[in-house]
Amino acid sequence: MEESPPNEHKPADSQGAQAADATAQKQEEDKQVIELLRTPGLSIKYLDEPTKDRIRRFIQRTHIEKGVSLSDVSKMIGNKTSGYASWLTRQLGIHPRPFEEARLKAIKEKRRIYERRPFDGTKEDKAYLLGLRHGDISVTKPWPNAAEAIRVSTSTTHPAMAELFTNLFSPYGHISMHPRYKKDTQSYEWNLNAVLDGSFKFLDEEREAARKWIAESKTTMLEYLAGVLDAEGSITMTGYRDGTGGTILMVCYYNTDLDLLLYILKILQNLGYNPVGPYLDKPKGHKSSKYGIPHLKDYWHIQISRFAECQALLIELPIKHPEKTQRAQLALSLEYKEAWVTTREKVYRLRESIIKARNQFVQEAKTTYKSTHPQTQE
Repeated sequence: MEESPPNEHKPADSQGAQAADATAQKQEEDKQVIELLRTPGLSIKYLDEPTKDRIRRFIQRTHIEKGVSLSDVSKMIGNKTSGYASWLTRQLGIHPRPFEEARLKAIKEKRRIYERRPFDGTKEDKAYLLGLRHGDISVTKPWPNAAEAIRVSTSTTHPAMAELFTNLFSPYGHISMHPRYKKDTQSYEWNLNAVLDGSFKFLDEEREAARKWIAESKTTMLEYLAGVLDAEGSITMTGYRDGTGGTILMVCYYNTDLDLLLYILKILQNLGYNPVGPYLDKPKGHKSSKYGIPHLKDYWHIQISRFAECQALLIELPIKHPEKTQRAQLALSLEYKEAWVTTREKVYRLRESIIKARNQFVQEAKTTYKSTHPQTQE
């Protein structure tokens, strides 16, 4: 029986050891790069070239070779927004994988946990979402040349708005929710966003074209009005300053976009209501009472102020915002000329519950943010 030549397997063993060492070295380098990118206030622009090359190698291995999405790269870094890795690739001159190629590869390998589903709602659903979008929702492309997807996002201090956003968009894609710190006001809030299928492009439809079909039927007009009210409106119940007299009821729309308010005014008139305004609520440069931040634009409002008309409108509007649904229910329970002294306690109780929920929501944002940003200065 022939004996194997001595040391026959040693070259292979040696190669395996070298490969293992190289892998361990890359893993350690990637770990160091991730820690570097987590540095608060880090400026990529002023890093030296060897350090930039280390970051380039990290992105090359992670995003290009392993196929990890840029959104997931941002999550690996931990304390950055979902678009941070995309910004980073541009700063370093790296061309990310084509969006469609990455999408199909992820589906084939079953790496995408949250698949985007196409919009399947009615024309009325579209009208509501457009109203919400025109009032408060931001729409952008998640990646350059991403023809097959759009990102919707909003920032809020109200848990009811977060609940509304989640209810509307979670059937179609994954909702990401991150705490945010605003330096100018030294306050905290939550940012919510979702990357949706390209069938949601109607949210970025040219406004004049959208307004034309919205105004074609009563149901789409009411849905649109409800969307804008849920985004940037109020149902106000108050009394006269001296506490005497009946309860004042108003449905108000606020915005810096005067053209939007004029369109809402026209829709309300077409539906048979008698809105008043627009009124200049706060002029450009006016400082907010809470934070002292000057308004960059004039802030306008229009309103329905007749008691019976307010109740008639609230009956018709398909409001979905949980807080405003509660306010509408209370407003509809009131009697015309009902004394404010008998209504005040119910209104204040609801207002206090909303404020309590909001304060708790903000505190959660602050706690969560500080747990990942320990060097935040207030």
